[in-house]
Amino acid sequence: MPRIDPIELEDLKSRTPLSRVFEMYGVRSKGSPKARWANCCFHGERTPSLKINDERGRFGCFGCGAGGDHFTVLQELGGKTFMEAVETLGGVRLVTAEERKVIEDRSTQWAAEEAEEKKKARKSSERLFNSGVSLMGTHAEAYLAARALPVVKRWTFDLRFVPALEYRGYPDGEAEETVVLGSYPAMIAAIRDKDMVLIGVHRTYLDPQQPKKLLPPGCQRRNKAKKVLGEQTGGMIWLTPVGARLATGEGIETTRSWYALGYGDDDIALAASVSLGNMAGGATGSQPHPKDPNKRVPNGIPDEDRPGVILPVRVKEVILLGDGDSDPYMTRARMMVAGRRFRKQGREVFVSMAPDGKDFSNVLQEEQQS
Repeated sequence: MPRIDPIELEDLKSRTPLSRVFEMYGVRSKGSPKARWANCCFHGERTPSLKINDERGRFGCFGCGAGGDHFTVLQELGGKTFMEAVETLGGVRLVTAEERKVIEDRSTQWAAEEAEEKKKARKSSERLFNSGVSLMGTHAEAYLAARALPVVKRWTFDLRFVPALEYRGYPDGEAEETVVLGSYPAMIAAIRDKDMVLIGVHRTYLDPQQPKKLLPPGCQRRNKAKKVLGEQTGGMIWLTPVGARLATGEGIETTRSWYALGYGDDDIALAASVSLGNMAGGATGSQPHPKDPNKRVPNGIPDEDRPGVILPVRVKEVILLGDGDSDPYMTRARMMVAGRRFRKQGREVFVSMAPDGKDFSNVLQEEQQS
């Protein structure tokens, strides 16, 4: 990548709102300059999880963990090289000493604010996780049992239950800010980094009357039963102690279901990657979707600056678990990125795919019912 003065790049990005760059690829958003929301174009969804901050020129998806700036969008959605992305935004210009000082001060302020936000989010995550109780004998145990997953201490040590957890969401389709919409039982799970430090908490809100996911109150299009508090990028939800051989899928239930189906040996470790995007990490670019001209998929080449899941050094072999009920081209493209990344790190990599139209949780439940 050609070396360009970072200050000139910041100046370049400030001339075009990030939301406008997304609009170039058909991604429409609503909200304020600090928080515009859109359906994520990086993993495909029906409810908005993509947060665009026009003020800072950054975006992040709470669903798949994708994040970045103007250049990320232009490279991944537009298939452009870095220099092509620079030219698309109008090219860099010389900045004056006064302008440089303003940009440097602004960047310093934003970095301090982001560090403080991250610190608060981690404290909130720790507080929430510590408030949870064992799943044994709870509504969460009934929820898992209904999905053919009996609660066993070995794989639920980092899962807990909260009888009444505040739910924030959008009251209607026009609301720009979330509000408290009630309190509901929830299964919570620790998201940990490679050093096993808790960085976030995954929350599955449950229907208080039945052992199933909550049908969220408020705007059905925008509110979700599964949410993440704190960080997820780079982290995993461990369902067993760490081991040399690891099987990892997107979610808790599909990963555990794969093992319950008898696909894994007794010595295999299990962890959920939270999302396919987090499992794969970023790619250096994108290519046209084989079937949909309005979509693009990762080019299969890992971007080393955006690694996604960072595995503990003890892990020497990885089995990537793929769902068969999502876009097969996107799923395979992201798993190719993940596989190449882990192989480059010297690890053995294998892939296990669920049947078309299903995930491993579906397969397990069908097997139990037959």
